[in-house]
Parts: sequence; structure tokens; C-alpha cells
Amino acid sequence: MVKFSFLALAGALAASTATAKTIKLGNRNLRRGEPATEALLKRAQPYKKAGTTSSPRKLEEEEIDGSYSLKFSQCLDVKTYNEENFETYASYLAAGTVTSSKSYVLFHVCQGNNCFYESEQDLYIVDLATYLATVAVYHAEQKMNYCDACEQFQDVCVVAEEEVAEEEAADAQEGEENNMEEGQEGQEGGQEGQEGEGQEGEGQEGEGRKLTSRRAEYIDCDKCLAYECYQADAEEGQEQEQNGEDNLDMQVSEFIKKISECEASGSQWNGIDLYYGAICSPYGDGVELAVFVDEDCTMYTTEKSFNNVYNPYANGENYNYLTYAENYIKTAFSDTMSCLEPEYVAYGQEADENQAQEEERYEINEYCQQILQDDAMDYSNGCEANENEEQQQGEQQQEKVVNGYYYDVNFDGEGDINEVCAAVKKMESEGSAFYHAYNEEKSGSWYTRDKKGQIINASQQGSSSGLSGGAIFGIIALIATVVGGAAFVMLKKKSKKGDIAESAEYQGGALS
Repeated sequence: MVKFSFLALAGALAASTATAKTIKLGNRNLRRGEPATEALLKRAQPYKKAGTTSSPRKLEEEEIDGSYSLKFSQCLDVKTYNEENFETYASYLAAGTVTSSKSYVLFHVCQGNNCFYESEQDLYIVDLATYLATVAVYHAEQKMNYCDACEQFQDVCVVAEEEVAEEEAADAQEGEENNMEEGQEGQEGGQEGQEGEGQEGEGQEGEGRKLTSRRAEYIDCDKCLAYECYQADAEEGQEQEQNGEDNLDMQVSEFIKKISECEASGSQWNGIDLYYGAICSPYGDGVELAVFVDEDCTMYTTEKSFNNVYNPYANGENYNYLTYAENYIKTAFSDTMSCLEPEYVAYGQEADENQAQEEERYEINEYCQQILQDDAMDYSNGCEANENEEQQQGEQQQEKVVNGYYYDVNFDGEGDINEVCAAVKKMESEGSAFYHAYNEEKSGSWYTRDKKGQIINASQQGSSSGLSGGAIFGIIALIATVVGGAAFVMLKKKSKKGDIAESAEYQGGALS
């Protein structure tokens, strides 16, 4: 697992981002960009276990809103055939040092914060690369998205900060006066104590008003300051350093997208260019980073491990973003992704929000919106093969063996998700175990497991482990609550100790 120094972790968590350009959608401003989410359910197909009698839901018949969540179920590999690749790597395929496969993810779209593996009506299938580039990016951008909201309420938080600063200054002055008059007689001292108590009570009342105001607006000014969302207040001497940190979250997100698509490693094996990308873990409960001999990352090799070939600077990168990305990647396979788009309103607008509560109670975020509105999310059809497809599959079944190598899907074309889904359901109906190509013994693993083979999450490993994206987000929220008063006084950013380039060295995963 990644071993973060405190400074490296603080640098990653505190990095703020430039205000994103937005597009108007209804009464919401959505961040413009190219979120991989648009491809997730756009390319996904409803998946329903064979033998289930309940029919899949139709999008037009049941509104999917922000009360829904996405949850990983399991990862599986499908054996593929590509004529060109089979000719090029025939000897390696025969020797078993190269395997032709593609990874897919089964995930739930369910209502509420928790999804359960037993549910069958809400299961969908999509390729691993699309899932990873969407859900991991969601977790990587949580802080960035919160800062987008914080920037709308900067004036409110600045006023609250000034109130706290005045209260603390008054308390300090009062304490000074008390020390100077400590030797005076009892009644005078008693009166002074009563006055001090009254002033202290007023200070507590002011703090109560401030907290109530923030709760009504659904914005936590302590957290905004802890995240250092207010970039404009950085001191001039910190400008160059801050510019490098402002985009860290976005750069990590872009790195996740790149590695999910397949990246050139800059290394070779037997004169063959090597690439690295994501693949299902050998137990189907997570993801590993593996080495491939083709640019599409479908020809996995056990002769080289990710740790052997990974060079964070080979493709012109300035930092080792995997140090931070690892936690978000793993979180995509352990934590639930909410579809909720939280709305933050000013204190005086509370009545307007209550008036519109029934109309738009659960806003859907941009990560799920594009997915759930796409035509590919056809709840009525699912991914059942029709009669013609079943007939074709029956005719082609005898052809799915090449030189003793059995495959599930012919990928000479683009690889139809319907064909993949039908192949997976066929395996399940026949009682066959799902296939996993990754060889943990030869390629290593970046997971820690217990005696039963279950992944030990960061929260179970103690302080020496890396933290998941959700854990990082929660910890900062807790810190903000505990030290909120002190954070308000520090509106202007302090310079960071250490350097991202020096501290962000990948140390996760005992890959050998």
C-alpha cells in the first residue's frame, strides 16, 4: 500500500483547483469538461441473472435521480480472439506467457446509499476501463467539487472568519486584563469574573449563530478553509508553488483516465513494446495494474510486472501521480458512488428551497446524469441475445477454438457489449466460474489480504496504510470540525513545507 508522508498527504489534500467553466442545465451550473462518466452507462448494458423473472426497469417509467448510487459488484475477464494478435504472438500464447482477454465490471445502480450483492434487478455490465475512468475520477474529484461550491460562499465564510477573529481577540484582551487585576480584592474580582463570564457567553452565542448559518446553507466554512479553496487569498510569494498544487486533483484525474485507457511504458521485452493498464484482480474483487504486449492492453503477459516497467516520468510527466491515484482507484471498487448533487443556498434563500423541495428533492450529479439519460440504458431489452444471435452463436460455437485456445468473444471488430454480456450470462447459466487472467504469483499485487483472502481495507490496516479516497475526504472533514476555529483565523494560505515532486514517490504494492 502507499506509504504517505504527512506532508505529502497534506499537500495532496490541500491542493485546490481553478474555477471550472460551467454550463447551465436547468437551474444548476454543471462543470464543463469531458467526464468519463458520460461513457459509463452510455456503453453499459443492463445485466440480469438468468432465471430471474422480474423485468428490467425502463428509464422512462421510473425516474432515476440523486437518491440512487453506483456500487461495484465484481470484476471478470472474457477470453478474446483477434486474428492479427494471434498471428503476432502465437508462440507466446502457446507457451502461456501471454493471455488474450478483456476485463469487465458488474455494478449495481440502486436506490439509497448502500447496494447489496444479492440484488439482481439493478446489475449492469461495462468494460473495466470505462468504469475505472469514471468512478475513480469521481472519488478523485470530491474535494475539487466541494471547492466549487465553497467559492460561491466565500463572502459568507470570510464574514464568519472575521467574527471568530474578533471573538478571539476580545478573549485575549480580556485574559490580559484579568492577569493585570488578579491581585485586587474579592468583590471587584468577582464582578470582573461575572463580566468576563457574560462576555464569554456572548462569544458562544455568536459562534452558535455562525454555525447555524452554515448549517442552513449546507456549506461548511471550516472545511472550505481546510481545503484551501480560496485561491485568490494566496500570498504573492506562494503564487508559483500554488499554481502547481491548484491542478493536482485534475492532474490525478487525467492520470487515472490515461492509465485506464492503456499507457506505453517505454520498456521492451524480447523487442516487443510494453504497455500497462488495468485488469481484474485474480479474485474478481478489485483491480490490478498489469503489463501488456499490445497498445489496447488486451494481451496480458506474466513475464513482466507493473513494478518492473513503471516509470512515472517516461511520458513527460512532472510528478508521480500514481502515489495519489492508487487510493482513488482502489476506492472505486470498495466505496459507493452517490448520484446526488448537493445544492448549497444562501441563508435567506431557505424558504425558496423549501418551496421547490418536492419538485427537485434529489438532484442528480453530472457523473450519473449523462449515463442514465443515454439510450444505451435500455431497461426493456437488457443484454439478452435474440433468436438470430442465439442461432449465430450456436453456429459459431465450434469455431471458438484456435490452435487449442478457447475464446468467448471475437474481437476482430469493435467488440459488441451485447455479445460480451451474452457470453457472461452463458457462463453463469452453465454454472461456470468467471474467468480471471491475472496471475498474482508472477505479477504481484498491491492489495493486502487476510487469511481468508479478503482485501484488508485501509481503515483496517492502521496508521501505516494508505487511505482510500473516501477515508481521505472524511478525515479532512473531521479535522476541519476539530480545528475549525483555528482554521478561520488562517484565511490566507501558509506556504507548504516540502515539494510534491520530492514527496510523491510511488511505494505502493509489493509487485515483483
